[in-house]
Amino acid sequence: MDLKKLCFDLASAVGTSGDEREAALFAKAELEKYMDTEIDTLGNVVGTFGGGKVHIILDAHIDQIGLVVRGIDEKGFLLVDRVGGPDERILIGSEVTVHGKEKLFGVVCSTPPHLLTADDKKAGVDIKKMAVDIGLSKSEAEKLIEIGDRITLRGCQYELLNGNIVSGAFDDRCSVAVILRALEMVEGKIDNLSLTVLFSVQEETGGSGAKTGAFSSMPDYAIAVDVGFGDDPYTDKSATIALGNGPSIGISPTLDKEFTDELKNICKDKGIPYQHDVMGGRTGTNADSINNTGKGVKTALLSVPLRYMHTGIEVINTDDIENTARLIAEYLLKKEAECCD
Repeated sequence: MDLKKLCFDLASAVGTSGDEREAALFAKAELEKYMDTEIDTLGNVVGTFGGGKVHIILDAHIDQIGLVVRGIDEKGFLLVDRVGGPDERILIGSEVTVHGKEKLFGVVCSTPPHLLTADDKKAGVDIKKMAVDIGLSKSEAEKLIEIGDRITLRGCQYELLNGNIVSGAFDDRCSVAVILRALEMVEGKIDNLSLTVLFSVQEETGGSGAKTGAFSSMPDYAIAVDVGFGDDPYTDKSATIALGNGPSIGISPTLDKEFTDELKNICKDKGIPYQHDVMGGRTGTNADSINNTGKGVKTALLSVPLRYMHTGIEVINTDDIENTARLIAEYLLKKEAECCD
């Protein structure tokens, strides 16, 4: 598996929260290589395998942050609102794609700094005061764009040095790649487990895809795979995880301690590098939606270190993708062996 190419391809598929179909179809085609797969009522991609007594679910979300068109003004500028939590600090002057009847290039309007007052510079810009310029008049724009059409950031895709790669939408498409790689690692080696893979929708807007997906499958154990705050020059190191040092194993009151410890012990036994991410409450991921589903699910969280979250230039390291996949694969093989005892 070419992990870099897979990550780039997954991130290229369009899928803002509530409108994930293009991304879902791409992910479904990849998942079908390993198990029976369908798209459910809400839009989740759901794959199932086996009929064993122990049922495990692997989750990663396929939706991405973006914008939504809420109006077209008299000069043809698009008025917008957020989908999920795009970083408003970097939106001004950003390049975007408007997904109307055809894909249109646009830029988020930016007032020249010469015309800003000192107070303007300190205040920032509320997203509801932002607009997108597509170069069309109102009548021209209305022929191609409707209220509710989605807008995505035009992130570049490049390979940096030392295995780091950059793209928009790596949150959380890189975790989809993690699960697909783990499935490749265990292919033909799992016979006695029940395994569900959930590529869930609407995580960026509350986690409803994970709630319904977990409820439908009712697993015994769940591993949610998401991204964590990667280290950068400006952030307290205690609040971040380092790129290239392996997955972060989440520690939180909402996560099962025994399960968490089991994953740490696998890393120690198999020589897989790992880090810790300690949270005093909820994790802010699908793990929060899955763990209290139905009768309750023993849930663990793995996070791939990612820099510059919720921008068009998210950076990950391919070694972290590989090592996170290795940990999941080793866990599945361990549970398979236990089922055979």
